[in-house]
Amino acid sequence: MKASKKKFSTTPLTDSLKKEYALVDTELETAIKQLKLFAKGHLYGLTKKRGVPVVNVMFSILIWPLLSIRSLNFFCGNRLAAYFNGKKDVLYDFLKRQNINWRGYRLHVAKQTYNFHQLNEEKIQAAAFDDSIVKRRGKGVGGVSSHYDHTTGNRVMGQQVLEMGLVTPKAYLPLDSQIYVGDKKVQNGKLEDHRSTVGHDLAEAMNSDKNQMLRKMLTRAKRSGFRLTHVIADAWFGNRKNIKAIIKADLIGILRMKRSNLQYIYRGSFYTLTQLHTMLQRKMNRVKGTNYKAYVVNVSLELSENKKKSERIQVRLLFSAPVNSDNDNWVVFLSTDPRLSTGQILSIYSLRWGIEVYFKEVKQHFGLLKEQTGDYAVHYASIHLAAIRFIIIMHIMLNTGDRFGTVRNRLTKRLETITFARILWELFRALIFGTLDNMQDILSADIIELIKTRIDSDVSDFLDKALQLDEFHIERELKAQKCGEL
Repeated sequence: MKASKKKFSTTPLTDSLKKEYALVDTELETAIKQLKLFAKGHLYGLTKKRGVPVVNVMFSILIWPLLSIRSLNFFCGNRLAAYFNGKKDVLYDFLKRQNINWRGYRLHVAKQTYNFHQLNEEKIQAAAFDDSIVKRRGKGVGGVSSHYDHTTGNRVMGQQVLEMGLVTPKAYLPLDSQIYVGDKKVQNGKLEDHRSTVGHDLAEAMNSDKNQMLRKMLTRAKRSGFRLTHVIADAWFGNRKNIKAIIKADLIGILRMKRSNLQYIYRGSFYTLTQLHTMLQRKMNRVKGTNYKAYVVNVSLELSENKKKSERIQVRLLFSAPVNSDNDNWVVFLSTDPRLSTGQILSIYSLRWGIEVYFKEVKQHFGLLKEQTGDYAVHYASIHLAAIRFIIIMHIMLNTGDRFGTVRNRLTKRLETITFARILWELFRALIFGTLDNMQDILSADIIELIKTRIDSDVSDFLDKALQLDEFHIERELKAQKCGEL
């Protein structure tokens, strides 16, 4: 019999642990590299001088909602040890820092995604605006006030978040968010430094209305290099100042308009929307392929509030209603481009659905305002971190061509498997070490201690590799960053 040329190992366990592990989430690691997620963090205050490395902290903060956990506090109590040897205070203290520019960091990540997937070449790049209420209780919760909830028809205590996203036929990309504090039952957030990044955000939350916030967000997005073409928003934002700002930004606005006292000039006379509808409703015809009827008309609108200086523009109004509805069940869309057809107005406005899906996702799966604290600095971080998590999944979705929910669920399963593997090791470790301690009559104490140290070292290295938290991965990223490759 020929002797086998295969080399047998005397340490098969430790050898296998040193191999690349099948559970390493390459999709997440690739996304982090492609979006340069940690490379530019120091520009926005994401640094740590001592203790747990900032990469470990950021990684833990970003992935905890993907582990099917109700809150950050629950994650810290059960699974934090899988990522670094620290207490929950490490994460909360990091989130409470008032010098971190989370908005700027979020815009950076969004811009990386925007360029990577060539969204800048899309024909339609619409800025979509909407708001949503997150109910919050507790006297110590900052930035909370009473808001009217349109879904329930009641006033509720909570935080209202205004969102701006870039929407194209290809993807939805969340660009900016701002908490809005109303003027009823206001709970102020206590801050140590009102001149900090968080201090400026709280001041804007309390002193600006949502329309002012919209205009600031639009300016920031344009300044950041996003090539917007349209602005779409619901009836709350349909007013003269917003329309004026959209036109000044050289964009096309498509807005739902409310039945207010705002007057439009039609054939030389002034009419409200209700009066125009009464005149034109008989001219509405069914839109081909739908159950809706519509009619478009061009009118003039005066934007100037100064009676001595006119700023009259021509806009297009689209009246729409279900075919078999009563006379009062109608809506109006305004287009600042009077040349757009009925189909173009409706198809572009329908892209706004992306922002509705976004709110549902970040509330249910990405931890929006789920951190159990009343600190406004954490709330400020939360709304932008939820967006960054969404962007990561969107990026992977565009890479793979899979559905958004499929990518999210796949990533969750992989992270849960790796996390539980690390936690389960603590149980196995106790059993193995207990067995070794009972072998002191066979092996010397020095040998037992050497075996324990070797097992601890090999298994820890293996699990760190599985989570991409080992020194090799971190050093490689830092080296790439210095070379300008990350």
